[in-house]
Amino acid sequence: MAVGNLRSAPVSYKEVAAGDPSLDSRAFRQCLGQYATGVTVITTAVDGELAGVTANSFASVSLSPPLILWSIGRSSRSFPAFERSPVFAVNVLSAGQIDVSKRFSSFDADKFQGVRWSAGPHGAPLLDGAVAHLECAKTSSHDGGDHLILLGRVLRFAQFEAEALLFSQGRYGVAEDIPELKGVREPAAGEAGLDTAQMPFLTLMFQAYHAISGSFEEHRAAEGVTRPQVRVLTGLSETPGLTIEGLHRTKFLSKRDAEDAVAFLLERSYVASDAAGRLTLTSPGFDLIEGVNERWRRFEEKQLAGIPAQDVAFARAFFEQLIARERATAGS
Repeated sequence: MAVGNLRSAPVSYKEVAAGDPSLDSRAFRQCLGQYATGVTVITTAVDGELAGVTANSFASVSLSPPLILWSIGRSSRSFPAFERSPVFAVNVLSAGQIDVSKRFSSFDADKFQGVRWSAGPHGAPLLDGAVAHLECAKTSSHDGGDHLILLGRVLRFAQFEAEALLFSQGRYGVAEDIPELKGVREPAAGEAGLDTAQMPFLTLMFQAYHAISGSFEEHRAAEGVTRPQVRVLTGLSETPGLTIEGLHRTKFLSKRDAEDAVAFLLERSYVASDAAGRLTLTSPGFDLIEGVNERWRRFEEKQLAGIPAQDVAFARAFFEQLIARERATAGS
């Protein structure tokens, strides 16, 4: 989702969904996902109980007085704690905290296990590695349908030097500066359009991923499936029997995106579910993911054409080591 140069961004105004949100809440939720946001984890402590939830409903309200708001689903297991507690903290996550975002949006009973944090001066937990902390006193609560809107007065803030994590259309990403459009010209032949030598390494990885992912969009769309749906199909082809929670953990999907993708695939009989919620591909599901994979194989051959085989092998070995280290860290 990294924002690149607008001159090279594909533009499409094809309508893909429309309707009455009261009749199709899932499509409505996906439409709302078009809006890019930061990612926060809201934390609190009340009566000796820690609670935390991932939320992108955070918004600033006023500078004087310093007010912010966010909302929590009434069905959330953490809802009673936030309803009772007089304080909470907004932890704005950094680009390296995707695992933290996923953990606090999971069904885990103890979401703080393995997460480094400290108690803030006003009692709410503050997560290490965030780009900002906002410690708040809850000033009021307001009915928001299936959510409760919480208004808070900021008692203390802290800002850290790090890159913020972003989320849109079911994908995590980072921001990049957009060059001023006035007087911008297309790069001449052989002239670099982006100063990649100055990019932080992880930013360069995001840039490469999203450039390639964006180029593949028309091939994926030709199969009639979205990115989250492809990730679910891929996950089940690799590991039959995963649950929605398992897909959320292993395929870099938010819980909502996993739920929506599975619902779509179940409705169209690409996926089957047993009584325990374990998911498997049906025969049409295998055919569908094989069609996507075949398109990807041809696309990959085209993308890698002309790159020396030893460079590809080195990059593959590097990414395999990086993935293995992260998995070992997550499991420790």
